[in-house]
Amino acid sequence: MTGCLKDRWQEVWRKFHVEAPPSVFDELVRAYSAADRFYHNLTHIEDCLAVFTRTSSLAVHPEEVELAIWFHDAVYDTHRDDNEQKSADWAGEVVSQDGLNENAAARVSALILATRHLVDIGNADAQLLADVDLSIFGANADAFWRYEENIRQEYAWVPESVFRRKRGEILCGFLSRPHIYYHEQYRDAFERKARLHLKRAVMKLSGNSS
Repeated sequence: MTGCLKDRWQEVWRKFHVEAPPSVFDELVRAYSAADRFYHNLTHIEDCLAVFTRTSSLAVHPEEVELAIWFHDAVYDTHRDDNEQKSADWAGEVVSQDGLNENAAARVSALILATRHLVDIGNADAQLLADVDLSIFGANADAFWRYEENIRQEYAWVPESVFRRKRGEILCGFLSRPHIYYHEQYRDAFERKARLHLKRAVMKLSGNSS
């Protein structure tokens, strides 16, 4: 997997007309390969890149969205609530040090912050990244339930009753939105299935799986 990913990593930097920064790819691989990452790992990055590739024409700055994909879960500690900020800071630092302008660094960092999925997003590229990140909701049933199991493993330290309540609140938050996805292409591909999966997951978390 890492060989193909490294080729893609180097290619995205070529789109910026600069060489890929030395050692950063290996640092990202180590981060995403940590033993406590059951979902937010290299497979997740590979899946996001695959989904993005099919819809990259929707992006204003596609190379920046792709770079944000690489970094958006680079820092991931389930005991903290600032992972996206730390990931954004890392990305901004790397982009700045590699000779790109400060505007590009700021945009990549802002894209990553959009994956907190906390507020309505106005920027088109940030909307696209959010859609890519949430595409797992509308995946096939096996992939979705494996995702839910992996999330539980990442939060294995949380008591079951607390996890069920908190996870249920998060999923209900997505269900309460008029649309889970911003782009029509994502709504057509994922919205219906995502809502079905989320409703069933909420029922299961509440103890009612009928």
